[in-house]
Amino acid sequence: MQRTQVAALRFFTRVLDAVVLVVTYLLVMRARILVRRYWTLDLIPSGEPILRPLAESLHLELLVVVVPIWLFCLHRYKTYDDYRHTRTDLLFFRIARAVGMATLGLLSALFLLQLAGDVSRTMLVGYALTSMATLFVARRGMITIWRRLHRQGLATHDIVVVGRAVEVAPLIETLERHAEWGIRILGVVQPEEDETDPGTQVARQIPVWGRVHQLPQLLEKHSVNQVLLTGRTWDTRTLHWIADSCEELGVEFSMDANFLGLRVATAELTDFEGWSVLSFSATPTSGEAMVIKRGMDLLLSGLALLILSPILLLTALSIRLEDGGPVLYGQERSGLYGKTFTMWKFRSMVTNAEDLRDKLLEENEMDGPVFKIKNDPRITRIGRLIRKTSIDEFPQFWNVFVGEMSLVGPRPPIPSEVQEYQRWQMRRLSMKPGITCIWQVEGRNNVDFETWMKLDLQYIDNWSLFLDVKLLVRTVPAVLFGTGAS
Repeated sequence: MQRTQVAALRFFTRVLDAVVLVVTYLLVMRARILVRRYWTLDLIPSGEPILRPLAESLHLELLVVVVPIWLFCLHRYKTYDDYRHTRTDLLFFRIARAVGMATLGLLSALFLLQLAGDVSRTMLVGYALTSMATLFVARRGMITIWRRLHRQGLATHDIVVVGRAVEVAPLIETLERHAEWGIRILGVVQPEEDETDPGTQVARQIPVWGRVHQLPQLLEKHSVNQVLLTGRTWDTRTLHWIADSCEELGVEFSMDANFLGLRVATAELTDFEGWSVLSFSATPTSGEAMVIKRGMDLLLSGLALLILSPILLLTALSIRLEDGGPVLYGQERSGLYGKTFTMWKFRSMVTNAEDLRDKLLEENEMDGPVFKIKNDPRITRIGRLIRKTSIDEFPQFWNVFVGEMSLVGPRPPIPSEVQEYQRWQMRRLSMKPGITCIWQVEGRNNVDFETWMKLDLQYIDNWSLFLDVKLLVRTVPAVLFGTGAS
């Protein structure tokens, strides 16, 4: 599919989504008014009506905010990249995730503006669910029409693949899966040292056109939209020559960004004052999503400190009364990129716990550079209770509030433990540490050290706002039932 066609499709999709969102909103609003008008079931006699009258003017004004938030989340969660996906479940999942985060964002905005009490919650929930369905139906209908146009040959995108036979075969198989979008592979151009003879079919009737030095003549002879280069054996001079040849003829030149063989890093092309820079990152790079993550941390940690303040005061008093020692225990931990900070916990051990640690090293029940004992003799009576209920971790909401930690992220290690990390384990420091993560909901102390590290890297590689919300929700029963706690 040509770049102009892709841009046109995405623009049309955004316009279609905006129309669908407005129409859906107005229909849900009208349905809410009718339900209130004809509602006859009185669940609580002589009580307040279940459905209050709808403030129509406020909800119409709210439409100006709702549609941009929905469209932003649809863009942020890559629903506009789904035009080549045939999997219906993937398309619906991305739309549902975008709508879910849009609803969460809208509710947060209403709460901050103190409008949450004036807006109908039944209407917002109804709109969120209905918009998922209408957006999905509209998108599937649009994709069906667009594919039909391509099957009729109204728009084709002809590609020439450059690379060795053994390296182009997997790429050709991937491209051919998108043949219904008008993508056609005309031929393969080989490096000079490749022994495959011209005319030989590389894969599924795709012939070898010739060698790289023949590329300009081949592009002049055939109508080609794009040259796609793959493989890892190209020298700088040849790459420059191929790019220049395509530029002279106005042919789009693309290069497989996996030429370094990186397993998890994603590539991004940016401009730095006229310099085109290809960056590879093995950590989340979405600036907007990280800002939202920080906003969630700030809001939720602040609410937690406020709501839990009675428990915090009662716990502090109990610790003080038990042995007269300090209430809080501050420990140096390694944060983002290894920068150290003081992580706060309610003191759950005797005051000389660190001095006694060396005597207990032989009883360590965790492998790797981590020290854990299930029945640690240093734990006080109050400490055992607050550890079982995870109350000892509550002061870390302050670490989250000031930005040293996040609600969700790999647990911050002790600097001495980091010094014993293997090289592949160091990447867990590339994301801000958190109170909970995958390890928390998978059993905490019940997993071995290597599995713990792999779970943290799994979180980093698959990070999204939706994953954070899901882990926060799953952490609640883990804390309530004390899963893996000691």
